[in-house]
Amino acid sequence: MPKPTPTAIMSAPTNPPDLDTALKSLWGASQLPFGAAVQKPYASQSFQQTHHRLQQLVAVRACGLLHGPNGVGKTLLVQHFLRSLPDKRYKTLVLSHSSVTGTDLLRLLCTELGQSARMRRSDNVLLIRQGWQQLDRLWPVLVIDEAQNLSATALEEVRLLSCDCRDTQPPFSLLLVGDEQLLPRLQMGINAPLLARLSFCLPLEPWAGDQLAGYVEARLQEVGIHANPFEAPALALLLQAGNGLPRLLNHLAQRALEEAAAQNSRAITPAHVQRALELLPWVAQLAK
Repeated sequence: MPKPTPTAIMSAPTNPPDLDTALKSLWGASQLPFGAAVQKPYASQSFQQTHHRLQQLVAVRACGLLHGPNGVGKTLLVQHFLRSLPDKRYKTLVLSHSSVTGTDLLRLLCTELGQSARMRRSDNVLLIRQGWQQLDRLWPVLVIDEAQNLSATALEEVRLLSCDCRDTQPPFSLLLVGDEQLLPRLQMGINAPLLARLSFCLPLEPWAGDQLAGYVEARLQEVGIHANPFEAPALALLLQAGNGLPRLLNHLAQRALEEAAAQNSRAITPAHVQRALELLPWVAQLAK
């Protein structure tokens, strides 16, 4: 006697449509709502407030730090802020590779200023000084991303560069960007001289549930999806699993949407979100 064939809880079509076709046929979407194609930032209240404080920081030619958990939107915020600065008034310099020595940091900064870095530290310090002068009326804004990874010597070089001036004002605006480890690191006694030169401390906290819900709606509408395809329980599960981090929510929502598309299902159900959680097994650890 032949054995009965078990029935799958979520059986996929034999020939599921490709994702682009499913986006258009199921939801009328022009592109993936939670992917890189949507570049317009969600203007949440915290985003707008922090953006305004960053504008104040450069307006008064000060230095500061921006810190928050990974995935909360620091990089996107900084990129949007830097693009908003007028080219005729500011020169932006961004150092993203922070796991470097103090000597390497000086070389990287020389390169950002269009100078040919030398071997000797003293030569590079002189080149950086000349680089500031060659900017003429442009005010330099130096952003160091992943600053929690800076070595002790690199942090000291940053402090010394900020002191390299003839008056009390630093020769550039400095913005240190990092995760939750950045502030405790700077509060260590050895970094007290650098911390004393920072006059702005801008935290980015995990988003509240209503912010994440508004973010989901905004991303859907941005690509032409005006009726939220997430069932209410599925959306609640998504927001809870997102843990207040829009980047994590993007990953989960995209996987859930792909699962629904593979099932040719216009509704995104809790089962689709649960499958997304299974495909990203580290999410449960991040939520702890």
